[in-house]
Amino acid sequence: MLLENYMLCKECAKLVKPLNPRGSARRYCNITCRNRHYNRKHDRAKWQREYNYKKYQLDTREKIQCLVCGKWFRQVGSHIVQVHGITAREYREEFDFDVKRGQLPDDLRELKAGQVFENRTVENLKAGQKFWFKKGQHGLGLYRRSRQTMERLKELHKYNKTRKEGV
Repeated sequence: MLLENYMLCKECAKLVKPLNPRGSARRYCNITCRNRHYNRKHDRAKWQREYNYKKYQLDTREKIQCLVCGKWFRQVGSHIVQVHGITAREYREEFDFDVKRGQLPDDLRELKAGQVFENRTVENLKAGQKFWFKKGQHGLGLYRRSRQTMERLKELHKYNKTRKEGV
């Protein structure tokens, strides 16, 4: 076999014999070299993740801080579930946030509110209105309201009351 058909190992630069006479690709001399090369690739991916995270931290858009680890995110709920292993609802209850509202910055909340009308999700919400909780109803889905929820409901009640008086 001609020496031209031989390749160099990507890891240690030893000559690697091709698998067949046509010189099909065999890039490593043994499994150790292959694993060493792949592990280096993995470290490169780790570096890239760290770089992207730092770049993300320099992002000037509004963010919310995770109260468990102190890192900043646009959406805390998915981070809480994936990294800390608790549900977003448990996180909100533990830190006394509104249970029924997601932890989002105002600009992202407005963006998602606009998307509800664009992709016609609002029609599904209206169709499910017959299943909503009614005043005085007993059953599943009842929860203790957080301090934030109670304050928001009081403000909403005051607003509705003044609006009715003005009409």
